[in-house]
Amino acid sequence: MFDELKIRYALIGGYAAIVYDSPYITDDIDFVIMADNVTLDLLDRLRDAGWDPTEEYNEAWELTAFGQFVHKDTGVVLHFFGEVSGFKIKDAIKINKSKIEGYPVNVCSPEDYLIMRAAVWHEEDKQKAIVIVRAQGKNLDIDYLMKRAKEEKVTRRIKWLLKFQK
Repeated sequence: MFDELKIRYALIGGYAAIVYDSPYITDDIDFVIMADNVTLDLLDRLRDAGWDPTEEYNEAWELTAFGQFVHKDTGVVLHFFGEVSGFKIKDAIKINKSKIEGYPVNVCSPEDYLIMRAAVWHEEDKQKAIVIVRAQGKNLDIDYLMKRAKEEKVTRRIKWLLKFQK
């Protein structure tokens, strides 16, 4: 759907953690979307796919401020954000392609997942980040991770997390 509408996006949150081998369980699906190409066509496509909005959206920008939908059959909650702490769709951001239930999906990199957790840094975020560091181990791109940590001013937190690397 995003690709058809030419909307740049990335899966973040719990489902991204699951893609990167976390045993995490989540009840919602979170996406960061780039606001530039978002139109109300997205709202129409979501409704056609069974997603009911929890708010009234009259303008496209409202979807990127905080878009929330509930699937009418499954009750799964879907969120859209224009950006979150530590992550925004931009040219230098690494996005990985993954298959989820047979569908190609853009997923934030594990490094950016760690940056998001470090930007928030509550106890739960630390634990979630440690799980990803241990699961991804030597697969992490340390140069990219440290570059992003510097950009987001979370270098100390990332260095601390890397102590848990296998």
